[in-house]
Amino acid sequence: MIIEGLKEIILGHVDEGKDSLDIIFGQEDAKEKILASILADHHVLIEGPPGVGKTTLAKHLAAILPPVKAVKGCPFHCDPDKLVCPLCISKSKEDNIEAEEVEGSMRFVRIQGSPDLTAEDLLGDIDPTKAFKFGPHDYRAFTPGKLLKGNRGIVFFDELNRVPEKLQNALLQVLEERIATIGPYDVDYASNFIMLATMNPREHAGVEELSDVLLDRFDIVRMGYPETPEREKQILLKYGLKTGGIDVPDEVVDAIVSLVRATREDPWDKELDQGASARAGLSLYEKVQTIALLKKRNEATVEDVKNMAVSSMGSRIKPSPESKFYDDPLGLVEEISVDVLGR
Repeated sequence: MIIEGLKEIILGHVDEGKDSLDIIFGQEDAKEKILASILADHHVLIEGPPGVGKTTLAKHLAAILPPVKAVKGCPFHCDPDKLVCPLCISKSKEDNIEAEEVEGSMRFVRIQGSPDLTAEDLLGDIDPTKAFKFGPHDYRAFTPGKLLKGNRGIVFFDELNRVPEKLQNALLQVLEERIATIGPYDVDYASNFIMLATMNPREHAGVEELSDVLLDRFDIVRMGYPETPEREKQILLKYGLKTGGIDVPDEVVDAIVSLVRATREDPWDKELDQGASARAGLSLYEKVQTIALLKKRNEATVEDVKNMAVSSMGSRIKPSPESKFYDDPLGLVEEISVDVLGR
């Protein structure tokens, strides 16, 4: 079942004419599809480059979850009226159940995809101290992994396509049945959450192909870069950190937007496998202020944009293999900067 209260929150926003995912500017089509999937109680795989707001969106979704009543100290956020984990069931036999309210933001779990990630990281493992006390096959010796701690909340799985096939298989039962059967304990652990997973379709280093059976558990939604310069500017002005006493004139903001967007547009996009994201623009917006501060000025300039561009954008673009700048992303940023902003 969909996480309790989430459907009412989303539909309440619809009635009020509000955007449940207003934390993200633009991306209307993607946001609509994500909300439709959530209302249908489906997991979502978001495709898109880094820096377009996928993590921000997932955290915001958890933040709007209404608080729930849960057993105090339960790592699975068990409902006191519907106990699901062995530990709480055991406590209930001793009339030892206390309840507490758990905010939505506390039911947000982030997992970073990596070839080093193990099934124990996801599902849980034996706690040696408890195993010594209760025995290795006693469920009380089990410490839940990150997936199970997401019960009644949002699990954000970043770069899902970086996990090996063995880990993909470990996800299948959890995503399909909303429970995890931990073999040594012969016990089912609840895992009723919505997973928002991400992958960058252009990333090729250290990634695994996602199996058809795993993909079958997800709705796929694509998120891209901000659609217009106006959207890009909104992001800078709302989410860019402000350095007290430093003014950033409109011409400087426009220069940042033009430079960042040039990496995604003709003719420079032909040199790049991955253009600069909104995050690159935010970095540049913040650094033009701090360099002005260092130089004891109270206003950032377009010259600051030129000087800081390589530092902020060089690590956030990927030249294509066919580009003469393939091994020199910093040089590519310099060339684009000269083309867009002049010398």
